[in-house]
Amino acid sequence: MNFTGLFELLKGSQSEAYLGPQGIKLLTNEKDFKQAQVGFSIDKNGANISGNSEGTWQRTWVVVAKDTELADPYYVDLNDENLTVYTAIFCEEINQWQSTIVSSTLSGFIECISLLFNFTEQNQPQFIPDSSSIFDLEKLEIFGIQLATISENTDFWKNFFISYVEWLQDEHV
Repeated sequence: MNFTGLFELLKGSQSEAYLGPQGIKLLTNEKDFKQAQVGFSIDKNGANISGNSEGTWQRTWVVVAKDTELADPYYVDLNDENLTVYTAIFCEEINQWQSTIVSSTLSGFIECISLLFNFTEQNQPQFIPDSSSIFDLEKLEIFGIQLATISENTDFWKNFFISYVEWLQDEHV
């Protein structure tokens, strides 16, 4: 897979989905897609800043989405034929990127974003729960299982929904 082919897979997909304050924005616009690589694989002048050693941002990693709250990247490795989707945070204490699998395939990740959008019908982050918030824990659990099945990953989505329930509990008076 190359950079252009990867962008073609993203183009035309549901671009954003939110659950309460949490959100994921797929990079479906070519300008945003290219700009999202800055600070990860290239610097603002286009120079390569990736590496090959463990813990560095790898040369073959490409950002395909961003967390809308914290701007954490969601990325794929172009050398992985399944295009497994990961998210990562930079751990300054050890000066390394630490990755977590989100979906075993990019197509599964894209499907999860679309389903999440249709499930919540949120067009933007929601900072205070209201009548549109989903309080039904059974409904949330069933939907979380559906996302875990599609993505072939339970841990990420479990934590995603736990964060939402904690937000409901903290913000709902």
